[in-house]
Amino acid sequence: MCIKLMKTSFSSLNNGFILRSHFHQSLKDHLEEVTSIATHIYDSQNNDSEKRDIVKKICMAHDFGKATSFFQEYLDFQEAKEKGDFGRKNKIFGPNKNHALLSALFAYWWLPEEYNLFGYLIIKRHHGSVKDARDEFDLTDDYSVIEEQIQDIQKFNQKELENIYGLNLNDFFEFVNESNLKLIKKRFRKVWQLNNFSVEDTLDFNYFYSLLLTADKMQLVSELPTMPNQKPCLFVEKYKDHIRSDLLVENPAIADSQIFKIRDEIFREMKEELDRIDLSSESFFSINVPTGSGKTFLAYYSALYFADKLKNLYGEQSRVIYSLPYMSIIDQNYDELIKIIKFNQKTDEEPKDTEILKHHSLSEIKYESDETEYKNYDARFCYDNWQSRIITTTFVQLFNTIFKVGDNSIAHRFNRIVNSIIILDEIQAVDEKYYSIIRTFFELLAKKYNVKFIFVTATMPLLIGTHELVPRKKIYFESLDRIRICNHIKEDISVSDFKDILIKDIECRNDKSFLIVLNTIKLSKEIFEFLQKNTSRSCLYLSTEIYPKARLEKIHLIKDCRKKDPSKKFVVVSTQLIEAGVDIDLDVVYRDFSPLSSINQTAGRANRNGVGENSSEVHVYRLKDDEKGRYFHNYIYPAFITDITREILEDKEIVQEKDIFSLNEVYAKKINQKICQDKSIEILEHVKNLDFKKLRDSFELIKNEYAFKRDIVIEADSECSLIIKEISELKRDKLLTKDKWEYNFKVKNLFRRLNQYKISIYESTYSLISDDLLKISGFDTEYLPLKSGTRELYSPSIGIVSEAKSIEIL
Repeated sequence: MCIKLMKTSFSSLNNGFILRSHFHQSLKDHLEEVTSIATHIYDSQNNDSEKRDIVKKICMAHDFGKATSFFQEYLDFQEAKEKGDFGRKNKIFGPNKNHALLSALFAYWWLPEEYNLFGYLIIKRHHGSVKDARDEFDLTDDYSVIEEQIQDIQKFNQKELENIYGLNLNDFFEFVNESNLKLIKKRFRKVWQLNNFSVEDTLDFNYFYSLLLTADKMQLVSELPTMPNQKPCLFVEKYKDHIRSDLLVENPAIADSQIFKIRDEIFREMKEELDRIDLSSESFFSINVPTGSGKTFLAYYSALYFADKLKNLYGEQSRVIYSLPYMSIIDQNYDELIKIIKFNQKTDEEPKDTEILKHHSLSEIKYESDETEYKNYDARFCYDNWQSRIITTTFVQLFNTIFKVGDNSIAHRFNRIVNSIIILDEIQAVDEKYYSIIRTFFELLAKKYNVKFIFVTATMPLLIGTHELVPRKKIYFESLDRIRICNHIKEDISVSDFKDILIKDIECRNDKSFLIVLNTIKLSKEIFEFLQKNTSRSCLYLSTEIYPKARLEKIHLIKDCRKKDPSKKFVVVSTQLIEAGVDIDLDVVYRDFSPLSSINQTAGRANRNGVGENSSEVHVYRLKDDEKGRYFHNYIYPAFITDITREILEDKEIVQEKDIFSLNEVYAKKINQKICQDKSIEILEHVKNLDFKKLRDSFELIKNEYAFKRDIVIEADSECSLIIKEISELKRDKLLTKDKWEYNFKVKNLFRRLNQYKISIYESTYSLISDDLLKISGFDTEYLPLKSGTRELYSPSIGIVSEAKSIEIL
């Protein structure tokens, strides 16, 4: 999208319009340019002229209230203050300088009845987040301010406003009286009591809100980026063939492995299936293939194929949004796509952010197009607004964009989803309690907003009916013999006995690498320390108590050793964070009991390429916490899911890989039958009542444990120390900084860099280390040094050094 904006300085205006919206811009120009941007986006996505008129009126109305002399005086003061004319002297302005409520009432009056409640809410909160609608219509307390503002406009600026809108505003001013304000509230209550708002209404609301926010923010960007053409799917195929050739050179024996053979078969089959699809009538697709069969390549190829087909159908370029559950695998996925682009474009130059954008809480806020390197506000907006052809992001960011309706900081990018192709990789990581409501929202996004969905997993849950892009998937699953699950769950096992089993196996098989996955941090630390003391093998530890930068370094070390020094055999102890999408490959796996989907994911870290004469073992034990008399799996997994898993596995001592597919089908059906619908019903109630804040609070993809957790930073190295120092110095220099956007941009990026050292810990652990925590000057952020004198506080190998007795998970 390329939109030309009129960037006229206010001093150059000579057309008789003197009201301003910003220092540099007339109110008339601002309203018209915001409207132009929003309708341009709308026209590229829709052909409904009635709704186009609604978008136009909402945008034209949003700053109506800036026409008061109170706001104009406030603007004059702020401009003079920025120039230093008033020094640091401040002036108190009353509520009569506010503009959103009066603008909202104007929209209510101007819009057709079907949309005036929405228009009112959207404009009232276009500088904040929309609350529950029932809390937004109590206007009687504000009437005296509104009355004063109207009298002011009538006295000073009515004529100019009438010229801007081409309306006689006397009718509006007569409409705004105390009696009518009470009627507005009464009308909303009547509509609300009917309880008849729908998911479609909610999506429409968020779309209109998104268009206004995007256009209002975009209008301030100095130069809008030009979007390049979408990448062709052929890029993926060419790079895949290149990687295949390299693998054969590195390890010729891999050509004989079954997984290597079926990768090509799967890719060919998917290409044939893609040619049969009618995108005008189908929206949901799935790629359900074995671990290690190239799901990333399959997903990108199919999405880019769809993008090309949709362009031919509708004439517009489609955005691809690739979402994954965890930040650690986003970097892996993003790097893979960078390699695909660089290989095909035959360049070492990094693709621009207009081509591919990585968006999550650890990624640096930066933005660059072919023409411009954006700074401060401009970079922040383009980054957060997903101004790119391909976006890689987390499930949290994607689902927040859909479900955090009315949240100003997120909802502005909702319109980027329209006509897009969304890939959900490792979809099984989504909590089952949200399946029903996600299905409802997705079906309407497909039907009303032309969104195409591709679900990718090796353990497909029954989230929604899909067109399978690899129809012969069962044949491929059943042809493999890379692993076998050794089921030991019939009898409970103590931690002490489990240690004996591990040490005996590890010491007997020096030629094998091991992965041991436990359900809690406490137990994983105990097992790791035991193995460190009792074996000469190289041991590595992974959990969320290891700060993100160190976790990634350890994952890369495991992967690199597999290629560069195959004789080095690690023993890796981890919590379940290792499961989804972490591309490591070890020989033998031990897993504390968990849901079948988690067992499958852990098994996917073993013998991924199917080399060797024998299949790898995945040993599953049911460990019991003797101190508390509970199974460790009970601390983190719902009982109904583990009960279903036990029921499926109870009579099977060995599960061959070829049998896993049919077990997964049984598991998915049983889960679907027993899923509790309470959360989805609760969210639907909020939708019916337009309780947007309650809706936002109800949808938390990551379990809301933060009431019991604290975020701290680990001062692990000199880079972290330097970031902390820079943040403190920036805070001290804030008073000398004239450009607030530049200051906020620098602080935001420094904290994002600091996030790679951030961990979340429970209150119980926090209380043990609180005396050793330091605070970043001027901020609430606390950090833990590695040492206090000679006393070790944090070990990069194992995490926080403490005698904590509490159970920590992940």
